[in-house]
Amino acid sequence: MEKNLDYLFNNVSLYTKEEFRVFELKENKYELNDDELQRFNKYIGINKNKIVTLCHKCKMEFPFNVEKRFFDEISSSMSILILTKNYQNAPGGRFECKSGTVYGAMPPYSKEYLLDGGIWYVEYCMKCTKDYGHKYVMMLSIELKEGKFIVRKIGQNPSMLTVKGFDFDKYKRILERLNAYEDYKKADLSNADHFYVGAYAYLRRIFEKMVKHYLKDRKLDDEHMDTKIEAVKEYFDPRVQKLLKNLYGILSISIHELDEEESKEYYEYLKAIVDMQLEYMNTEEEKLKQSKELEGVISRITNFVNKR
Repeated sequence: MEKNLDYLFNNVSLYTKEEFRVFELKENKYELNDDELQRFNKYIGINKNKIVTLCHKCKMEFPFNVEKRFFDEISSSMSILILTKNYQNAPGGRFECKSGTVYGAMPPYSKEYLLDGGIWYVEYCMKCTKDYGHKYVMMLSIELKEGKFIVRKIGQNPSMLTVKGFDFDKYKRILERLNAYEDYKKADLSNADHFYVGAYAYLRRIFEKMVKHYLKDRKLDDEHMDTKIEAVKEYFDPRVQKLLKNLYGILSISIHELDEEESKEYYEYLKAIVDMQLEYMNTEEEKLKQSKELEGVISRITNFVNKR
């Protein structure tokens, strides 16, 4: 997927970091990397004044007009990123945010002249083209560090949870039978709020409840999770069965041993398995229901034929 402004708004979680090595250090001088500069410009939407996203009020996808405002920690209307110190009485290198170009003193820059630690911000106001009263706001930070532009999404309103929503009720009947409906909701809500450790913990609880559901009153030689999984794996979607061995290794890790990035990665893996199994359970129940309905129809037809 192309990493442009549409991608940034629709798919990137808060505080996700993306780096662009716009200046490369070669022989103690920073040279401009044009490809990285263009990749950076595309990512933050330098020349883009529209995106397409779901309008949560219109309940449909529409183009949104995009207005951008650049500023730093001092100025509320700063559209220039200062890249280097001044050269004697001449202004140093500058990056013009609105055009996406470098001007003033041009690269290569001596290592000691390129500035480090500067932080700038971009505020996006997005208006639905069907109804300009429907607005979204997004905020980015851009940090210059050792020749890299480091971009983070630091704010978005309304949240992606509001924009995209979640279908909590698709598997509600099955989840309630597992006593896991609230866990499922809290997992997605925690993930949307970037509390990945909590999200992972809720999903792990759901999977453990699945295993318990299939075990029923069966007695095992021990209470280890790998023993339990081995005992019930036949009840899982064949696609999931292939993943169970790796899954146990992930489930065995204590929550307290994981950092946020590990929890995020493990959450996505476990969520895919849980959803696959819920879909499988739902499909099997529908098959059973259809089979019973068909048996009833055939029984009625048979009785009708036998009475003739």
